[in-house]
Amino acid sequence: MALQDLFPQPQKLVTQHGAINLANRTVQLVASDHSLPLVTRALALFPTASSPAPQYPITLQIAPDSLLWTQCATPAEAYSLELTETGGQLTAASAAGIFVGCQTIRQLFQDQPATLPPLQIVDWPDFRYRGFYVESKWGPDLMTLDDWKALIDYMAALKFNSLGIGVYGCWVVQYGNQTTEFMMLPFPEHPALKTPKTLRYYSPAAQAWQTLDYLPRMATEDFFGDVVAYASENNITVRPHFNSPGHNTLIPRAYPDVSAQYPDGTPIGYGFCLSNPRSYELLFELYDSVIERYLRPHGIDWFHIGLDEVTGYLGIDPKRPFEMTAPWCQCPQCRDRDHGQQLQEYTVRVCTHLKAQGINHITLWNDALDSLGALNETLVGMLTAAGVRENVIVQWWRYNEPALVPRQELDLRAWVTPMGGYWSNLFNQGYTANIYPMLLHGQRAGAEGADIYCIYDSAFDRNYACLAQYSWNQSSGDDLYQFKSRYARAQLERWLGPALAVEAFAKYDQVFDEMPWTGSVMASLLYYWHTYPNARRRGHYPFTVLSDLLDEHMRLRGALNSAAAHARTARDLFAQANQQAHDPLLEQYRAECDKYIGVWETFALLVRAVEQYRLANGEKIAPQLNQALTLIAQARIRFIAVLADLEQIKAAYLLPQILRDLSIVLVYMDQLQAELSELAEGARTGRLSALPPFPELNVNQVDLDPFVSSAQG
Repeated sequence: MALQDLFPQPQKLVTQHGAINLANRTVQLVASDHSLPLVTRALALFPTASSPAPQYPITLQIAPDSLLWTQCATPAEAYSLELTETGGQLTAASAAGIFVGCQTIRQLFQDQPATLPPLQIVDWPDFRYRGFYVESKWGPDLMTLDDWKALIDYMAALKFNSLGIGVYGCWVVQYGNQTTEFMMLPFPEHPALKTPKTLRYYSPAAQAWQTLDYLPRMATEDFFGDVVAYASENNITVRPHFNSPGHNTLIPRAYPDVSAQYPDGTPIGYGFCLSNPRSYELLFELYDSVIERYLRPHGIDWFHIGLDEVTGYLGIDPKRPFEMTAPWCQCPQCRDRDHGQQLQEYTVRVCTHLKAQGINHITLWNDALDSLGALNETLVGMLTAAGVRENVIVQWWRYNEPALVPRQELDLRAWVTPMGGYWSNLFNQGYTANIYPMLLHGQRAGAEGADIYCIYDSAFDRNYACLAQYSWNQSSGDDLYQFKSRYARAQLERWLGPALAVEAFAKYDQVFDEMPWTGSVMASLLYYWHTYPNARRRGHYPFTVLSDLLDEHMRLRGALNSAAAHARTARDLFAQANQQAHDPLLEQYRAECDKYIGVWETFALLVRAVEQYRLANGEKIAPQLNQALTLIAQARIRFIAVLADLEQIKAAYLLPQILRDLSIVLVYMDQLQAELSELAEGARTGRLSALPPFPELNVNQVDLDPFVSSAQG
């Protein structure tokens, strides 16, 4: 490995003349103290060679009082590594430093280099806490224990030490006219707190439709404690994210006595009545269960309480999907009270309870308090009076520009949380332009932590590497352009040379990163955003997409064609490199390009088919319909190829949602093909003399969602 390929780059790296001969030598770690779990785990990263090959010994030593650490802003994970011809010395301030130092050794010795220059590294992180927040959504709800362990291994290799896991969160009505809810943990004493799902999708491998009825695997197999334990073994602390009072419909619907109320006393089924003591009793019972079962046994004293997006939304109530519903209670005790004051009191009460339960680090989102004018000196004073100010950490998030900067005048602990990639069922998203400035401004504002909001998908690897770099070391001299060039060369230079390596990702960015307005247009080709109430008002997917493409009011086809041209160039370069590399990551990048290309080519063929339909009249009805049917058949073949490729490439836990969102297009093509075939037969036999307008076809009048969101579709 080239030294510039280290992610993250060390704070200080000095090389000397000469070369260390490593040919046929295996790394042997030598530790004087094997009793510390993180040291034991670090040793396990380098299995003992089965053959008596020459060894390259590296001695591990913990020296907490070394003068080396006096220059380190955050010495808890600081380490020094020296490599010479005869061997190496890894010295660290703690066992955690030994562990992260060994991750650097792993990177240096991967691919078994024949030589390395003699070198010395002195290294430490800029941010004390670094990592992921994995949302409770489609994908993570199907992750197995092994999937979570693989994620933790990946995070540890990038020197991350924090993993937030969404365990409860709710959103609006989407698929199957059901409220989107996820409860990832079992609560046997509360059997109503379950979130069953049904997904249907077409599997090219099976050549059949698949129906998946399930509960989150973490809930059914109850392995959250195992995830917490495995993370701890790898220098990573797990924080459960338990949303409320916003993003909260399951609990108030299951227990209407704690729900926020309409003026007539009817439960809203969204949010809590914050004047009702029973709301807190129930919430704290759930908190305490999580703490007692999963956190306290492993010495974890972190908890995330949500507080984001405490606002109104369309689609909260499946019976009234087009009405705005807010989580604020309108009972006599609540209705005249200031919402910001209520949220302040809720925050203090929740944090006070958690601290009494041994939770010393309580994270919460900034946005709802901020938007209500409640993230202010009054709240700080209330937290101080309650004795929890030092325990509260505000996570500042914004997923677009300009970057959000923590407000230093509050003098509260702070993290920054940019976007790391969330919608694996859409097209890939490059968020380096969000991650980079958020972390730069965050460090300057004194933030102690940085994580990204995500659903883990290896296709977002560059986003994760960006977080690793700028949460660990902002003094490397890399601006964002230099980081992206360095990343491109690390992945591809060996196979394509430096120029083509950078070009591959530059073309990739033209599709997925640097054209955000085109990105939103691209995303509209897929089903996900069309499941929301506002989109459902327009009509049925994918007919509405075809209508937009046919009308061409915004010249969408040219933009989408241009993006496809860039994607083809990037796809070809990734595929060319992977013919030699056989690298699963390069296959991910190639597949993301092919997904967009294939989806757009499918819609382009369907647009041509509809244009043929519109030309059909008089004696031309039958031949034009036959041309349209030929184009639909071609589109179907192209689309099945997209599904088949993704089925081979994407992680098993991501596939059902990815394929569900694509399979509805397959339903549409099959029904359109059947309807046009019937019309063609009518024209052939003389029973039909004119075609109905395209929007009036039956397939364009029907909601196809049941075919992908229920077992009865």
